[in-house]
Amino acid sequence: MKTLYRSMWMAACLALAAGGMTSMAQAQSQSQSQSAPQQQPGDRTDHEEQTLLETLKTSGDFNTLVQAIEDADMSDMLSDGGPYTLFAPTDEAFARLPDSERQALLGGEHEEWLRKVLKYHLLPGIVPASEFKALGRPQALVGQLSLHVDNGQYRVNDIAVDRQETRAKNGIIHPIEGVLIPWDATGLRPDS
Repeated sequence: MKTLYRSMWMAACLALAAGGMTSMAQAQSQSQSQSAPQQQPGDRTDHEEQTLLETLKTSGDFNTLVQAIEDADMSDMLSDGGPYTLFAPTDEAFARLPDSERQALLGGEHEEWLRKVLKYHLLPGIVPASEFKALGRPQALVGQLSLHVDNGQYRVNDIAVDRQETRAKNGIIHPIEGVLIPWDATGLRPDS
């Protein structure tokens, strides 16, 4: 008789435990369905519906770069062209330039130099950060860049690259903490 009671007691405990687990699974399922859906492979983000230029404008961190692109008459290139990989200096990166260099670049008197500097920030094609090490020294639209990874930190020409890359309809944006200045043998650089 004791064995029968124990068996019934065990069966009741198992039934309760199973019921509790089912309730937990249902609650979890409801919670997940109420939260925002997770991105699945192949899904496009909002940025991937925008061009590179639109993505830069939407961000709010690249106002100086957007103005420079417009001043250099390169808006159409970043709206209709591509795909490109853009190493995008933030507003803070432009602010770190010495005053004379920033004025020479953004002052409006040296449009060809500005265009050359901006093209030095562009690679043809889409290059995610995971491919930096494999590429090493890719050819930008003007000049050659150096891509490498040091202790998990991505760098372009020794300038830190933010790990938060953003894909757009016609390329990919890597925010960077400095402005890339190409080597110049043509005499375009105002201070050369």
